[in-house]
Amino acid sequence: MSQKFLDWLLQEVFDRAHDPELGRIRLPALTSVLLENLEDAGILTTPQTAYFKYERGNIAAEVHGYACDVEDDVISLFYCIDATADTPLGQPATMCNTGKDLLDKAFRRLEAFVRYSQPDRKPDSEESQPAHDLIDLVKEAVSGRLGIELHVLTTGVVSDRAAAAGADGSMRREIWDLVRLERICGGSRDGAITIDFPVEFDTTLPCLVTSPSSDGLQVLLTCIPGSVLADIYNLYRTELLERNVRSFLQFTGKVNKGIRSTILNEPHRFLPYNNGLSATAREVVMDVLPGGLGQIRVVKDFQIVNGGQTTASIASCSRRDRADLANVAVPMKLTVVPEGLLDGLVPQISRYANTQNRIQDSDFSANDPWHIALERLSRSTWTRATPEAPRGTRWFYERSRGQYSDGLASCPTPAGRRQFRNENPTAQKFTKTDLAKFLLSWDQYPATVSRGAQKCFMAFMSQLASSQRKTPQETDFQRVISLAILFRTAEHLYGELGYQGFRANVVTYSIARLSHECQRYLDVEAIWKEQAIPEELSTALKYIITGARDVIVNPPPSQRNVTEWCKRDECWAAVLDRSIQVQLKSVPDVHRRSKPLPVVAATTSNQQQLVDAVAKVAPEVWFAISAWAKETATLQSWQRSLAYSLGRLAASARSPSGKQAIQGSRIVLDASRLGFLHDALQSEVLDAIRDTSGASGRQG
Repeated sequence: MSQKFLDWLLQEVFDRAHDPELGRIRLPALTSVLLENLEDAGILTTPQTAYFKYERGNIAAEVHGYACDVEDDVISLFYCIDATADTPLGQPATMCNTGKDLLDKAFRRLEAFVRYSQPDRKPDSEESQPAHDLIDLVKEAVSGRLGIELHVLTTGVVSDRAAAAGADGSMRREIWDLVRLERICGGSRDGAITIDFPVEFDTTLPCLVTSPSSDGLQVLLTCIPGSVLADIYNLYRTELLERNVRSFLQFTGKVNKGIRSTILNEPHRFLPYNNGLSATAREVVMDVLPGGLGQIRVVKDFQIVNGGQTTASIASCSRRDRADLANVAVPMKLTVVPEGLLDGLVPQISRYANTQNRIQDSDFSANDPWHIALERLSRSTWTRATPEAPRGTRWFYERSRGQYSDGLASCPTPAGRRQFRNENPTAQKFTKTDLAKFLLSWDQYPATVSRGAQKCFMAFMSQLASSQRKTPQETDFQRVISLAILFRTAEHLYGELGYQGFRANVVTYSIARLSHECQRYLDVEAIWKEQAIPEELSTALKYIITGARDVIVNPPPSQRNVTEWCKRDECWAAVLDRSIQVQLKSVPDVHRRSKPLPVVAATTSNQQQLVDAVAKVAPEVWFAISAWAKETATLQSWQRSLAYSLGRLAASARSPSGKQAIQGSRIVLDASRLGFLHDALQSEVLDAIRDTSGASGRQG
């Protein structure tokens, strides 16, 4: 399987190697692909490629990327070894080994970079380069504020002996060879996790067996060794949580301090202290013993529906604290769910296992019908024919990792594979995390996008759940693709303008600012037809990118780290504050507002002041909001209807009810935050609504 994974990996690098952001160089492209896949697997948070090399005298310092985990106060430095560098991209490469000498060289260069970044040194790198941001982080780490970990990535295979030798050092070291990368990033294509305890861990799980119910459900009560649970988590990470959305949405990966203290100081008391896990499986292979007992051997389609933080905390203590888990046992309730009931019952089990949290009834995941419907649209919706593509092309939505390469591999002949690539160009492939970036950027949440692929996707799924969106239709798919074209055009323009570093951050902020300037108007029909954005938008983006970048790479003194600065709402406020002159003739009545209007908090009060404030909104404003929201696919359908109803009330000189005033205040402030403007919507009225709705929220 590793050969297949290597082929897929190098194909991803081949597709990425043309990117001007990476200098059209193979090694940065490989580093970028590996870091992004580790982020998608939940291993890293907001990794950055940051190539830096310094050789002078007896100093040889080098680093290729980094990731800063502010929750655990750890900075991870990465060095990438391209074991197949002698084979040109696009040609078949064979697996090879990475020896101890190359691993030692990599770790020496990373350690030299840490020494090079000592506080008393003045590195000669430009401030705009991510390497400078990294040097500042390492300076802080050396001063005692952050821990430092050294990681070597390689597309070769490392022997156990070489890996053990390479793990020694004053700073924590990790080696990611092809086999380990495949385990973490390759994933099981169908999303099903199978654990064979005797084969993988040389153990079985003793359990109490209950009788199956009439519909085939069966509950097993067991304990799982802490070391086994940690190994399973380190192998599959968030894939363990993906079937149930509730756990996935709430999962943060943060280490519970109480759990950590128990493991380090009183591991023998973990079992009585901890509530344990709730898990599900499609099938369990076990030895049935007398007296209602059994020995679990294999679990198929294993998922944790409650206890994600417990699992992550145990794994972190094993990996980072090197804790001895020999005396740690974790209680687990394992529910065996027949295959036909999985999709319906597992979310319900998750809901009732998480009764301490308020539950939404319409949570979404990558396995939800919404995403499945979008995937089907991507396979059946074709662009118009062009001289380059006389049959048109498709935008390929990769709902789960590896679908594109699996589709390519299913073509038995070279001609079939060429046809697949022609019909589904790699430049038109997008993943579920790309989808979240496209939509949340246009919805003006750039700080959320900047918090990393996993957190961005979780926020997107929460938004889908709260908005109760209907199954996407072809027009919805075309809108998604129009935003994808806009986003990728901005990425291209960033390199065209000669900029390097922080592209992901600048692009999402630029798209959000453009959305604000456009009042979220987007000519989807024209963009879909031409498969390109109008020249007017392209010109505007160039000005916006320049202005947004200047704000981003020059954070205030209290926010020295650019990446962390981009995760804050204050950064979005600063980008909106920046004066950027653009002309958008195709958008009616475009004006710019210097500061974003806050979103109204949820309220329950029907104070007369709020009713009076909302009643001052002119009827033509409500009608315009309703029409604008429909045209731009903004707000929910009931909000658009309510805006129209409030317009009719205002036209007949009648006041809204208290409940209508609460919802109406949210509508008008949300619309204003997203760029809606109207000559009849006076700033005094907006201020009154904002003040009274805020007061109602505090009292309610």
